Amino acid sequence: MNMKRKTIALLLLLLCVLNVNAQDDNVRTKSVYVEAFGPSNTIGITYDARFNENSRWGYRVGFGFGYTSSTSIFYGKTSTRGYTVPLGLNYLVGGKKHNLELGVGLNAGFYNIHDIAFEPWYIEKTPGNTEQIGWTAKPIKENKFGTFAYGTVGYRYTAKKGFQFRIGITPAVAFSFKGIYSHRVAFAPYISFGKAF
Repeated sequence: MNMKRKTIALLLLLLCVLNVNAQDDNVRTKSVYVEAFGPSNTIGITYDARFNENSRWGYRVGFGFGYTSSTSIFYGKTSTRGYTVPLGLNYLVGGKKHNLELGVGLNAGFYNIHDIAFEPWYIEKTPGNTEQIGWTAKPIKENKFGTFAYGTVGYRYTAKKGFQFRIGITPAVAFSFKGIYSHRVAFAPYISFGKAF
C-alpha cells in the first residue's frame, strides 16, 4: 500500500513537471510592440504574427506617426506630420529566443505639410515694364498621400515570459515623395519593445 501511494505521488509530480515544462515551451506566434523610427516613421504601434504555429514567415500591420520641423531666421518654421500604416512580411532565422529578422513592406499614409513657397517679387519701373527685385515667402498648407517601400534587417529577442526586443536598420525607397520626404532613398534605424503571446 505504501508503495502504491509513492507511485501515485511520483506520477502526479511527474505530470506537474511535464505540464510546467510544456507551458515554458509555448510557441509565441503573435506580438504587439511599440516601435521607434524604421517603418513606423517616428513612433508607432504594430501587431506582428506568424502565419501559423510552425511558420517562420509572418506579417505586420501597424499605425505610425511621423513629425519633422525646421526653422529659419529668414522665412520661419516648416513642419510635416504623417499618419501612416506600415504593412509588411517578415521571415525569422534562428531559435525561439534569438532571431535574425528579414522583412519587406510598404508604408502608406497622409501627410499634413506646412511649408514656405517662394515667389518672385516685382516692381513696376514704368507702365508695362516690371523688374524682379527679390523673393517673397508665402506660407502654404497642404495634405498629401505618400508611400515608401522598405526592408528590415535586424535582431529580434523574445524572452520565455513574452518580453520582446527588436533592433535593426530599415532601407527605404519613396515612391511619391515630392514635398513629403527630403530624400528618395533613406536608411533609418529602428528599435522596439513589446509583448509576445
